[in-house]
Amino acid sequence: MTNYPKFHPSQTRAVLWNKIEERYADFVNHGFVLQPILSLVQFIRENGFNKRLHAFTSMHKLVISIYDPLEWDRETLHIELDIPSKKVHFVYCPKPFEPSEAVRSYPEEDIIPRFSRYMSHLKW
Repeated sequence: MTNYPKFHPSQTRAVLWNKIEERYADFVNHGFVLQPILSLVQFIRENGFNKRLHAFTSMHKLVISIYDPLEWDRETLHIELDIPSKKVHFVYCPKPFEPSEAVRSYPEEDIIPRFSRYMSHLKW
């Protein structure tokens, strides 16, 4: 019988929403075209989603979960801004090692209504 190493998920601690907003505001103030993600983060904070959602970021991507710490592919919604195409990509990852349940692209101006639909659909 082969002994396989025990699986240890890669986890990341969530970043406070006000810090995420400050980061994207700083990017926008320095000329980066990230206003759609900044607007989404402000919407999340203004509408109370920040009380039940956790996130971490890269420059163009916001990864959201109901868990803290977050796992990259376990009940996470990845929202990524594609600047050249002016599209925003939504990818919902329910479980590690399984295909994403939803992979969709929308015009960047639809980021907030689409986010709201995902929250309703996921019941987050």
